[in-house]
Amino acid sequence: MATAAIIGGGIGGLATAALLTAQGWEVEVFERADSLPSTGTALGMWPEAMAVLDRVGAAPRVREIGIDQRTAEIRSRDGHRLGPEVRAKGATVIISRPRLLEALAACAPTVRFGDRRAALAGLDHDVIVGADGIGSIARTHVLGRRVDPRPLGVDVLIGRCPGETDVFTEFWGPGRLFGVTPRDGGYINWYSEFDPRAVPAGTADPGTEPRAFLRALYHGWAPRVLETIEGIDEATALHYRSRDLPRLPRIVRGNVALIGDAAHAMAPNLAAARAKHCSTRRRSPTLWARQGTSTVPQPRPRGPAVPQPRRYAPTRRRAGAQGSARCCSPGRCGTSR
Repeated sequence: MATAAIIGGGIGGLATAALLTAQGWEVEVFERADSLPSTGTALGMWPEAMAVLDRVGAAPRVREIGIDQRTAEIRSRDGHRLGPEVRAKGATVIISRPRLLEALAACAPTVRFGDRRAALAGLDHDVIVGADGIGSIARTHVLGRRVDPRPLGVDVLIGRCPGETDVFTEFWGPGRLFGVTPRDGGYINWYSEFDPRAVPAGTADPGTEPRAFLRALYHGWAPRVLETIEGIDEATALHYRSRDLPRLPRIVRGNVALIGDAAHAMAPNLAAARAKHCSTRRRSPTLWARQGTSTVPQPRPRGPAVPQPRRYAPTRRRAGAQGSARCCSPGRCGTSR
């Protein structure tokens, strides 16, 4: 029986583990965290991702918990709609990261939590999958050197708020935007993207005083934004600085392959990332079962050849870095998250 080690128990890692297990592989999953997360933003599962979840058996639970995304809209900071309302095409389900991970974990092998390895030494598996995120240790092995993420100059503050909605709404203003989306469990999902250089001096810290920070940053905005800010669950608010990765020269070396953010971390407004974690996994077990292909890791490699990935679109990072910056021009709108 072929064996695989999955480094990282996130969306990509658990989906890959579940699919390989279904193909008859013996799989071990190693995760640095002590448990599955209890907080996290809402994610949209596109039809392609739902097809993968169907294959691993997680889709029924996701559909039961999640919320159908029906419409999306972009509004100005004072609430006027910018352009027509967009209706969802296909079955797109919104579900929070913790609930999605729970559904995937129920279909995958038992995860070894608390595994904080600093290298891949000691893993005697036929295939090793680096699904360990933007700070990947597997990436260092594949490239033979450390590649650090790059700051995009955009900060993000996310969280949840009691309420219900089936509309995905973003409010755009100078140097910042505010979004409200569906979420499971009797909550709505909210997020703020902003240029830290546009934050006035003396504003509360977003990491320790999220409500006070948001009150200052969005003073005078649309009533829906202000009402959401007053209702946020501060204990679940998360603040981080957006980062991505430069184009990597390769994502496969010998029997080690990178997936997800370990391979192509991107800006949060490039929304395909999470769904593609799943849809890419749909093809992986079939590809890996075919020896001799040039795009997948080969068990027990004997030669020095290193497969090369497809070229990334040259505008990928520029589009991500500028995504939030576009909100600096009133009246303009971009793609939804």
